[in-house]
Amino acid sequence: MAPAAHGEARVCVGPRSAVFAPLADVGLIVVDEEHDPSYKHEGDPRYDARRVAAKRALDAGALLLCGSATPRPESYRALRRLRLSRRVDGQHPPPVRTIDMRGTDAALHPDTVDALATARKSIVLLNRRGWSNFLDCRSCGHAWMCPNCDVALVLHRAGAYLACHHCGHRERVPQHCTECGSVSVARHGAGTERLEHDLAQLGLPTFRLDADVRDPGGALRAFERAERGVLIGTQMVAKGHDFPDVTLGVVVDADATLRFPDFRAEERTFALVAQLAGRAGRGEAGGRVLVQTLAPDAPSIVAATQHDADGFLAGELARREALRYPPFATLIKFVCSAEALPPAMAAATALADHLRAHGVPGDVLGPAPLFRLRERERAQLIVKAAERRPAVRAAGAAVDAVAGAKEHKGVSFSVDVDPQ
Repeated sequence: MAPAAHGEARVCVGPRSAVFAPLADVGLIVVDEEHDPSYKHEGDPRYDARRVAAKRALDAGALLLCGSATPRPESYRALRRLRLSRRVDGQHPPPVRTIDMRGTDAALHPDTVDALATARKSIVLLNRRGWSNFLDCRSCGHAWMCPNCDVALVLHRAGAYLACHHCGHRERVPQHCTECGSVSVARHGAGTERLEHDLAQLGLPTFRLDADVRDPGGALRAFERAERGVLIGTQMVAKGHDFPDVTLGVVVDADATLRFPDFRAEERTFALVAQLAGRAGRGEAGGRVLVQTLAPDAPSIVAATQHDADGFLAGELARREALRYPPFATLIKFVCSAEALPPAMAAATALADHLRAHGVPGDVLGPAPLFRLRERERAQLIVKAAERRPAVRAAGAAVDAVAGAKEHKGVSFSVDVDPQ
């Protein structure tokens, strides 16, 4: 940041923290792929780089330019839009076919396997790393869970370990059940590691890109140099790559994000499918996209396969307005954590009581228990408010009042405005 601070640099490029660069006389702030949730910093201090960029542009009299092929509903409603009617290379968006996976047990549909075998280069998106989602015992039903978090351990076959993707706990792959001694240990589901193995068994050159790959840049360079092959990965493969010789895109388990209890589930599913579709057919040979799903009629998947961002966003905004979700309300999430659940619930209940007693301008939802994370039991409540500033002030006052009480001494409090 030294050249920027000393006025030696005219342009600063970087991740979300670059929005704080000490540039003088800022005239333009560009937020690329503004839909990406990673612009929200979930640690301390919590901030949304998009809101910081908007505030900084307003203060400096600068132009704020937010770019995305799949804009957030909040941005779509709030910002003036400039539409690019065609790709830079002049190619039309690739045709997208939905493959109904109901009744199919394999990770890949036979039509998908045939398409991968004939395509020169392909990108396959499966937003789940590892080999299998979880292990259990066929004899007694015991499942291997993280000792620190209320989540199943994921099998990583290459390293012969089970891992928690929340706290990082690892343990060796079991040879028998620790509860009943049975050797009938079953593996369920498939991740990028298993998909890579299965496609390699078919004789296809494979390249993997996920958080377990030590040299992601090397994997991308190898895929670019290869005459043919398949790039397999999590959402990392859907972000901004430009390979003109990729003629096939595949989304595996496209409806996985729809199963999360999150009002943004449809938005994220649409963005993931649409962004992957944008990686295929960028050269003269054109391309196509296959979307494997158990929910072929889901609005987000239908809209993404039709390249209909406007239609999806119009429907999503109508739904959110009816249910009073952002951008038609502000959400504030409170999380109380402790070594045991009763103190966490007691603190969350005290927060809810304080907010209701002092007339917070909005609805107080909860408290409710959250799954245990990193050996801490958790409880949460949500405030859904029409007016942002009064609600934020009320949230701060409630935490100040409750956290200082002696009975909540062992409880940690966190407040997240506009949780992602």
